[in-house]
Amino acid sequence: MRENDTTYFYRRSVDEQVAAQRAECEEARHRHEELATMYRFRAAMLTMRPASWADVLQPEAAAEPA
Repeated sequence: MRENDTTYFYRRSVDEQVAAQRAECEEARHRHEELATMYRFRAAMLTMRPASWADVLQPEAAAEPA
């Protein structure tokens, strides 16, 4: 994806976190926090190399000798 996609996801995560902090009911707060997490994850996926994700997904396999 393009660089501006990463920026978009990062900015949306900040917007959703602010919305969560300003939410007046618990359900709305929870939903905004979920969206913020999703956008942070997408931004991270675009900035980290795939090898890094393999270590996160299967830490035991990465630690075992081949």
